[in-house]
Amino acid sequence: MSPRASFTPALSAAIVVAVLAAACTAPPARGRVSERAPASAATGVAPGTPGTGGKGFRGAWDYLYPDDPPERHRPVTVAADESGPWRLRLLADYGVFDQITCVVATAPGVAWAFGFDETWRGRLVALRWDGARWTRYASAQRAYPVAAAASGPDDVWLLLRGARRGQVLHWDGARWAPVGGGGSFARLGSAGRGRAWALDGKEPAIRLSDGGPWRRVPGPGTGMAVRALSVPASGTYWAVANDMRRGRTALYRRAPGDSWEPVAFGGALPKDTRENSLDLQGVVAASDSDVWAYGTYGARPDPEGDGAPVRDPFAAHWDGRAWRPVAVPKGWRFTDAAVADGQGGLRAVVASTTGDEDAVAAETAVLSLTPTGPATPAEPKIEGGRVVLRGLARVPGTHRFWAVGAAFPVSPDMSASTSVIYGWRP
Repeated sequence: MSPRASFTPALSAAIVVAVLAAACTAPPARGRVSERAPASAATGVAPGTPGTGGKGFRGAWDYLYPDDPPERHRPVTVAADESGPWRLRLLADYGVFDQITCVVATAPGVAWAFGFDETWRGRLVALRWDGARWTRYASAQRAYPVAAAASGPDDVWLLLRGARRGQVLHWDGARWAPVGGGGSFARLGSAGRGRAWALDGKEPAIRLSDGGPWRRVPGPGTGMAVRALSVPASGTYWAVANDMRRGRTALYRRAPGDSWEPVAFGGALPKDTRENSLDLQGVVAASDSDVWAYGTYGARPDPEGDGAPVRDPFAAHWDGRAWRPVAVPKGWRFTDAAVADGQGGLRAVVASTTGDEDAVAAETAVLSLTPTGPATPAEPKIEGGRVVLRGLARVPGTHRFWAVGAAFPVSPDMSASTSVIYGWRP
């Protein structure tokens, strides 16, 4: 069973706020790590910033399923390695099924990462990077981090999900505070300094907040569920909407003070046909002349058939004048984690569509897309296991990234996991 599908936490916003506020006002409390792990793994200490030299990282993790008897457990030691583009910066066993799900960087020496320690009713894991180490702050609160976004070190937003409803928290540089009601939000992003947007993926409206109650902003039209949104510094809204009546997706834009208008791709994307359909999944706008749209194309699902048809990924880039298709290798599907790389390209976490159907978590990689060349995948390696990535963030002002997720056993049907954070310099 997938950890993401089986998680059912309960949420208390007041406790979450108190716990996160303590991250900047109280000494850190250590999380539970492998008893066999050395001190560096226990504290998450990793000198240096991603992509720099430093002393590296050395840690140990136990990758067997927890039902195995103690005598069968074989921890694997990961030696320091600063030679490649991937630098392991945190390896910590917070629980049997723990993993880090989202990360946001606000400066070269400031970042936040969030996850949970167990699949069933897991507790929140909150980590902060200070330029030298990732520090965890203990929490008894049960919550699942869905997304994090920021416009600067004093403007960070976090979306949590509970068994009944969600909650959004805002960091102003000194404390965390709840923001209105989280409702059934499924996505969250920054809409400029001091402002955030949220979507539930099913309603046509967009929700906006300046730190207070959420207000409703009409989407592209009635019956058009907004499933993805990106707002660059210009304030233009770029939205992927799903026409629930026709079962089709389309891209829309709305400049400040204007109305919504559909975006024509000018032949850069394949057309919907009776046999095949285009499914837009996401949009990332670094500016109004640097926009990426991506999704899948292929056979329409058969209402009376079994299983899902094989669909190929696609991507297209807008340079302010025209859309250009970008070749994406088959065998992958885009996830919700995608960021502009600061050079006109896109970095996206993708999951494999091939392999063992019974795998607890599909193989993942970071796909690097450029407007003029084919996309290329890259993935971190870990001795004795495999890394499944969940979140990605670019370090502002650099060409470096944080990538977060979990290390799993090599065997696809073994679900025990260990939290990981990598610094990546392509």
